[in-house]
Amino acid sequence: MIGVSSTQIKEAYAESKNIYDDTLTQTKWWAKLYIAFFWGGVDDQAVARRVLDAIPDNFSGNLLDVPVGTGVFTAPTYAQLP
Repeated sequence: MIGVSSTQIKEAYAESKNIYDDTLTQTKWWAKLYIAFFWGGVDDQAVARRVLDAIPDNFSGNLLDVPVGTGVFTAPTYAQLP
């Protein structure tokens, strides 16, 4: 990008990553309001639970997870896999 340094990009990401995670997890009051207003109250945590519940308890293979911005939903589950 012309006129934008890699430092500026890194700083912008550092400033926005917590906002992104807070919005997806709806841990802040404003995030709940935002999700309710713009997305009709979708519960991303419930969606993630449904997907992760499909992994059998005795799973021992490989998983391909294509992260799209955050690992807040999948990291705890993957940490428990052997």
